[in-house]
Amino acid sequence: MNKTYNTAIYIRLSREDGDNLESESITNQRDILINYINKNKDLIYVDEYVDDGYTGSNFERPGWKNLMRDVTKRKINTIITKDLSRMGRDYITMGNYIEREFPEKNIRYIAINDDIDTLHETPGLEYLQFKLMFNDFYIKDGSKKIKKVLRNKKEQGQYTGWKGIYGYKRDPNDKHKLIIDKNVKDVVIRMFKLAKKGYSSKKIAHIFSLENIPNPSTYANLIRGSKTKTSKLWCPRTIDELLINPTYIGHLTQGRRKKVSYKSKKEVRVPKEEWIIIKDTHEPIIDEETFKTVGELIKKNKNNFRGKNTHLLKGFLYCKECGHSIGINSSKDKKRRYCACCYYTSHSKFKVCTPHSMNYDKLEKAVLDSIAKIISEHVDYKKIENKIEKIKKKNNYEDQLKTELNNIEIKIKQITDHIDKLYEDKLNEIITLDQYNRMNIKFNNDIENLKNRKEELTKELTSKAKLKNQEKTLNQIKQILSFKKPSRELLVNLIDKIEISEDKTVEINYKFNII
Repeated sequence: MNKTYNTAIYIRLSREDGDNLESESITNQRDILINYINKNKDLIYVDEYVDDGYTGSNFERPGWKNLMRDVTKRKINTIITKDLSRMGRDYITMGNYIEREFPEKNIRYIAINDDIDTLHETPGLEYLQFKLMFNDFYIKDGSKKIKKVLRNKKEQGQYTGWKGIYGYKRDPNDKHKLIIDKNVKDVVIRMFKLAKKGYSSKKIAHIFSLENIPNPSTYANLIRGSKTKTSKLWCPRTIDELLINPTYIGHLTQGRRKKVSYKSKKEVRVPKEEWIIIKDTHEPIIDEETFKTVGELIKKNKNNFRGKNTHLLKGFLYCKECGHSIGINSSKDKKRRYCACCYYTSHSKFKVCTPHSMNYDKLEKAVLDSIAKIISEHVDYKKIENKIEKIKKKNNYEDQLKTELNNIEIKIKQITDHIDKLYEDKLNEIITLDQYNRMNIKFNNDIENLKNRKEELTKELTSKAKLKNQEKTLNQIKQILSFKKPSRELLVNLIDKIEISEDKTVEINYKFNII
């Protein structure tokens, strides 16, 4: 009696692999496989396993996993595919299955169009390695072409993501453009405001998590599988990545991550200098001044002391001799704060540097006194006071300007409607041509005057925004001059770094020239 084989047909289709031909369709593959089984009486059809829309570069496919599970249960001992590429395109894994796993489990494998049947010495087996290598090359080549097309689109300022970056969504009228997502816009604005005030990414993440604000993954419904208590929490790393993304100032930024291989889904971060940034492609959420200040603060906060207290000079202090950062520590009784060279602290046994130890509170006071002295020598305190008062008075009637601007829009609309009605009256001979011309000229003159006034108001409102920034800056300078503790935000805009020498000499490097 001839032996029979419990047979499974395996079907796979993937547009990602370039499977857009009718010959590769699910229906076509099924017909070929069923027809082959019908012609071979030793094959007993048991079941079919289908993966529609899954790449052949790996075997992370539900249909294939179900098939392997039934193989383990001994429900199946023969697998048929239309050709080798339908089973997969990964050269190494395919070779391992056909030459090791299948023989060890007594599994017969048939690839019809490649003339392969592991039960018999079919001609196709002689060229198996070449065919596997060709299929692997095919997907590698396809991956390169897809990457090239996507990069070209990115360089043209077209958004290529399948969903918008947090704070934005894809324009329903043009999927390659971003528009602001009003549902989470305020979260982004608040995040930058907190960062600008000196809050760490860890602190911001903690605040958002406590307030149950959905994190980007939760908001986009990206959490797969088992959802844990921590899966909905904000991560400091996520905050960091959002805060340095130029997309929020209107510059489309893509290519921040890349796959390690065309065979793997794992992604790695790309160096900032390799990002694809196209300026002014969409409406910004954050102004450039805020974005720049936050970026500077992140640099100052990086790799520094992570205690509960945020020291004013944290991230500004450097060793004059070795160039490494100066850390800020507290004594065991918590009564004294002191500075020490981080390089010396971590390599003290090797005598690579010296402690550079000094009292932090005295240092902070000396730095603030120095800044106040320099500014007082170059800025007239009384003039600042007077200027702030004048700016405040100008800013107080900003709402009046906005109201007038809104009224102008309404009037222009009303006059335009009158002109349309006037034209209808002329056509209906309710008014004469002479009356129409005279009134039409008057209405158009009124519209022209209103448009001119609108332009004036728009310019004035723009200047008001600048005045508000001036008022803020002047108040910060006033704060220093009055010896009140300034914010880290202000110091970031004033100081590049502070160098401490071995003899405890302090050198402040400013971002402006001292005359």
